Amino acid sequence: MNKINDTSVVQQQYATANNLNTRMSIHAKYSTNKMGFGNWIVSNYRIDKGMKVLELGCGTGDMWKNRETLISACSKLILSDFSEGMVATTRDHVGCYDNIEYRVWDIQDLPYEDESFDVIIANMMLLLQI
Repeated sequence: MNKINDTSVVQQQYATANNLNTRMSIHAKYSTNKMGFGNWIVSNYRIDKGMKVLELGCGTGDMWKNRETLISACSKLILSDFSEGMVATTRDHVGCYDNIEYRVWDIQDLPYEDESFDVIIANMMLLLQI
């Protein structure tokens, strides 16, 4: 099997937030964007009050950290990742809210019907079709 399709390789690479944190620190150090990557991404979200939001590949949850206003606008927010370690880190970074669910799953097997969410976010994921 090609390593890119081997889920055990992906699980090992992203078992913890260490590798992702290294990548994010490189972006932060060398970026010319004064706004910061995360702030820029979030500034482009179009989330209105009462929307149901699903994030696939939430990583460390930094996009939601300290964003209580954005979180409270969502009627439901599901933060998900393939890695249990990433979801645990996200839970630590974001915290507990009545409208947030944390889920570990493979995006190829989502347990939702089409049109279940108003917004689906998949930032910085490795998306391949082989």
